[in-house]
Amino acid sequence: MERVLEAGLEGTVRSWRAPRREASLRARFWIGLMHLVTAALRRSVGLGAGRAFNVAVARRRAKFLGNAVAMVPPRTVFGQAADAPVAGEWVEVAAATSPARTLLYVHGGSFVLERSDLHNALIARICKETGARAFIVDYRLAPEHPFPAGIEDVKSAYRWLLDSGTDAARLGIVADSAGGGLALSALVALRNEGVAMPGAMALLGPWVDLTLSGNSIIGNLQNEAMVSTLEGINICARLYLQGHAAGDPAASPLFADLKGLPPTLIHVGAPEILRDDATRLAQRMRDAGVDAWCDVYPRMPHVWHRLGPLLPETRRSIGEIGEFIREMIPDLPARRRAGGRQ
Repeated sequence: MERVLEAGLEGTVRSWRAPRREASLRARFWIGLMHLVTAALRRSVGLGAGRAFNVAVARRRAKFLGNAVAMVPPRTVFGQAADAPVAGEWVEVAAATSPARTLLYVHGGSFVLERSDLHNALIARICKETGARAFIVDYRLAPEHPFPAGIEDVKSAYRWLLDSGTDAARLGIVADSAGGGLALSALVALRNEGVAMPGAMALLGPWVDLTLSGNSIIGNLQNEAMVSTLEGINICARLYLQGHAAGDPAASPLFADLKGLPPTLIHVGAPEILRDDATRLAQRMRDAGVDAWCDVYPRMPHVWHRLGPLLPETRRSIGEIGEFIREMIPDLPARRRAGGRQ
């Protein structure tokens, strides 16, 4: 099945660093276990069980599970941003006094789930790889705050970082899953408003097409280990849109005008139901003149980067993200970084 999934992608997707052709034995074990855990979680919140989907229960159980299995790196420091216009936290590793870069992180969760320690661990590891600090934006969630509340929160966080003295060229965007769609929609809107674009963007399994038109939505239903069922993503899309047109480019930025966006690295797993969101986005960005790359990892589940040191593929892919961001946002010269002193 893995070779079948990849066969149609060869020659159509430009990789930043081509993944290995086979998944590790450790990855195969953990992914098999995740299939079982995810199936149980789906049933517990009413998906595929003939019961109504319960948002509150889904939030509690997803956050409990995420916090239980997360492995936040040692010496990670979280701090409140009291002056921020939106909820969120600063995170950095080893409390670097002069980080070389700043990241804005937009977490996933199908527009309805809260941030968990799985997300915290992910961005902390990327901060460690990039010598950066990151602001994690806790955007408002659906259904209480439907489209476009989350996009407006990401825009506010971005503008606040610039207004606080962050150089746009030294700012990177990291986002996963539904957060990838929010981040992309926010950047398109900010570009239209004449705001300077960041130096780089990394999108992990981005959900950018709420019309669910990608072939992989159906083709990969039996292969996906992490994302909910087709019923589940339909429910979450409806909770977020609440009657708004799914094909509106502001809601589904795959269909937006993508010119002028920053260099972008996209990661996706070959078995993901959102695989075609990622590969089509990379192609549309390149067609618009944007430097974009999409690495398709064999067998990897949705945003496998959150699995920390469990998998060789996780360590490799986070290292690749770090390499990309460091190349797009190089280290400052020593004289400038030290404020004019050697």
